[in-house]
Amino acid sequence: MERLTKAALATGGAAVLLLGGAGTLAFWTDEGLATGTDLTAGTLTMTDGTCGDWTLDGGDAITEGIVPGDTVTADCALTLGGTGDHLALGDITVSAPTWAEVNALTGVLEVDVESATLDAVELTLPLTEPVAVEAASDLVVTIAATFPEDSGNDTQALTASLEDVTVQVTQAHVDSTP
Repeated sequence: MERLTKAALATGGAAVLLLGGAGTLAFWTDEGLATGTDLTAGTLTMTDGTCGDWTLDGGDAITEGIVPGDTVTADCALTLGGTGDHLALGDITVSAPTWAEVNALTGVLEVDVESATLDAVELTLPLTEPVAVEAASDLVVTIAATFPEDSGNDTQALTASLEDVTVQVTQAHVDSTP
């Protein structure tokens, strides 16, 4: 091998070694311990409540019985509460009701949320914007039971006695900053 070739190889190898070591600068390091603080989750609560009597046509008493095509309503009063900086109400639903006796009438009645108020303020359902929840608020949910027009003759002269209906609220997040 020629002397120039050997010199070039040696110079290239030295350059590679110098470049490889150039990225490994050493800095002094140390570490410290920061003591943490508690983080507590908020709550969403609702007390059991009661439903009032069924009414027909927006408040009239039912005197002779309902017929297919009718929708009756009842107001159910509960107490909604919670804690949390950004706690809000996002949705209100009801489950299939429990009837004292299952019969053809209870089998066709369709129960749903018709309207709701929170501390006497009417809510627009379904909620499109979260509604802030306070520590204790009066929630009145109006449930509607619809008697379908195509119900059969087997639903005549029967009684539907509501034992209970589960009202479910779902939490949403509301940002308090403008």
